[in-house]
Amino acid sequence: MLLRENKLLRKYLSLGWLSCIGDALYYIALMTYAATLENPALGILIITISTTFPTLIEIILGALADGAKEKTLRIIQSGVFRGVIFIIIAVIISQTNSLAGILIVGILNALSDTVGSFSALLKAPFLRLIVKDEQLEQAIGINMGIRESIDVIAGFFGVLLLGFLGIYYLAFFNAIIFFIVSFGFKLLQKNLKEVEANLDPPKMDGMKDLVQHIKKSISALVKIKPLRNFLLIAAAFNGILTTTLAVVLMSLAENPSAHLISFEFSVSIGKGMMFIFGLAGAVLGPMLAKKIGTTLVFSMALLGGTLFMLAIAFNAPWIGIGTLSITVFSATMFSIRISSFLKQSVPPETLGTIGAAINLFLGVLPIPLIIFLNSVAAFSMVGYAVVGIILAIIVFTIMLLMKLDKMDLKAILLQYGAQANS
Repeated sequence: MLLRENKLLRKYLSLGWLSCIGDALYYIALMTYAATLENPALGILIITISTTFPTLIEIILGALADGAKEKTLRIIQSGVFRGVIFIIIAVIISQTNSLAGILIVGILNALSDTVGSFSALLKAPFLRLIVKDEQLEQAIGINMGIRESIDVIAGFFGVLLLGFLGIYYLAFFNAIIFFIVSFGFKLLQKNLKEVEANLDPPKMDGMKDLVQHIKKSISALVKIKPLRNFLLIAAAFNGILTTTLAVVLMSLAENPSAHLISFEFSVSIGKGMMFIFGLAGAVLGPMLAKKIGTTLVFSMALLGGTLFMLAIAFNAPWIGIGTLSITVFSATMFSIRISSFLKQSVPPETLGTIGAAINLFLGVLPIPLIIFLNSVAAFSMVGYAVVGIILAIIVFTIMLLMKLDKMDLKAILLQYGAQANS
C-alpha cells in the first residue's frame, strides 16, 4: 500500500488529517453559535461570507507562497498564528451571543482562513515531490477520502462533546490541535527541507516581480481559449453549488421540526450522508473519470443541485440532502482527476500561483453569485429555488453548446503550465 511504502507521505498526510479533526469540531461550534442567534439565517450568512475573503486574494497568496524560500518554517508559523486566533474566537463565543459577537468572529475567521489558505499554498508542491507521478492520483484520492471520513467522524464526536462541554471548548480544542500540528511539522522540518531543496522558487525581490509573476500566470490562462471556456463554465457551476451547504444549514435552522435530536446532530447526520457519496467519488473517481465524459459528470451534479433546490423550496431539507449527495459524488470524482492533471502538468515551483490563477475563475468569479444566492435564501427559500434552477438550466445549455467532452484537459493544462513558465 502506498502509505505503508512511503513513510514521509504517511507522516505528512497524517498532520493534515489531524488538523481536520479540529476544523470539524470548530465548524460544529461555529455553526451552532450562529444558529443560536435571534436570526440564525443571518448569522450563518455572515460566517459564509467571511469564508470567501481568502479566495479574493488567493492569487496574491499563491505568488507569495511560490516565492517563499522557507516553506516549512512558514507552515509552522501559520499553524501557531491560527491557534492563537482560535483561542480569541473561543473567548468571544464564551462571553457574548449577539450580532456584534458573530461579526467579530466572522472577521477573525476570515483572517484565520486567509492564513490557512497561504499555508495550504505553501504545501502545494510537497505532495508532488513526495510521491511518484504515477502514484499522484492515488495519493490525492486517499488523502481526500480520509479527510472526508475524519470530518464526518469528528463531527459526530463534536455533537457528543457539545452535550458535556460548552461551544467555546470546541474552539479551544481546535486551537490546541493547531499547536500540535505545528509541532508535528517542526519534527518533520528536516525531512521536508530536503524535499524543498528540489525546488527552485521564482525570484521575487519586490512588488514589481510579484505583480509580473501573477500577471504572467493569469495572461497565459486567458489566452488558452479551451481552458478559459472550461473554467468559465466550471465557475458558474461552482457558484450555484457552493451555496448549497449554507442553504442546508439555514433550512435546518428555520425548521426545528426537521431536527434529528438537535440542530448539531442533524448537521452531522447530513454531512455523514454526503460523506458516503463523497468517499465513493474519491474511491471510484480515478477509474470512472476516464470513462465518463465531462458533460455527463457536470450534468449529474447539476441534476442533483436542481432536485436539492426543489426540496428546499418545499421545506424538505432531508430530501434535499439526499439529492445533493449525487452532486457530491460527481464533483468529488471530477475534482480528483483535475487536481492530478494540474499537479502533473505544472512545475512544483509555481503550483501556488498557477493553482490560484485557476481558482481565480473557480473561486473568485462566483463570489458575487454565491453571496447573491445565499442572500436570497436568507429571505426566501422559494425565491432561492426559482433563481437557482433558472441559472442551472442556463449553465446546462451553454455546457452542451461548448461540447466539453471534446476537450483534452490534461493536454490543455500541460500547455498552460508550459506557457505560464516560459
